[in-house]
Amino acid sequence: MDISYRLARLIDAEELTIMSMDLYNEVINRKDFTENRIVATIRFYEENTNMGEVLMIECNGLLAGYSIVFRFWSNEYGGLLIGIDELYVKKQFRNYGVAKSFTNILINEEKRNPLFVGIELESHPDNEAANKLYASLGFPVNENAAYIKLFKKHNP
Repeated sequence: MDISYRLARLIDAEELTIMSMDLYNEVINRKDFTENRIVATIRFYEENTNMGEVLMIECNGLLAGYSIVFRFWSNEYGGLLIGIDELYVKKQFRNYGVAKSFTNILINEEKRNPLFVGIELESHPDNEAANKLYASLGFPVNENAAYIKLFKKHNP
């Protein structure tokens, strides 16, 4: 299988909306997430390219999924980290190594920049397939808890 990715564009918004809502509906703790912000996300990263991007994942030239990645400096690790905010593979492309290949491609490309020291991602504890994938890629389980407190409801 030939796995590649490209930057998402506004023309991809409809397909991204469908995939992101599928992702949110599959993840137990996000069932109440009904407002899709993918257009605002694409626009933000188009204007702030150093902070991350929305990526369309392709398998043999067909749209197989998407990922939203971000970059930040970590004092703790002494360099830049890339984070995977969302990673979704369409059902018909699952169990073919698409997510694993994409993650490895992303890691190998970021490793070329000496300022990048690692990759961060999160997964819902009940997402067995994702947790198994990340373990197979050598990600140790992080004992830190993640907390998010929203300042206000944001409507871009």
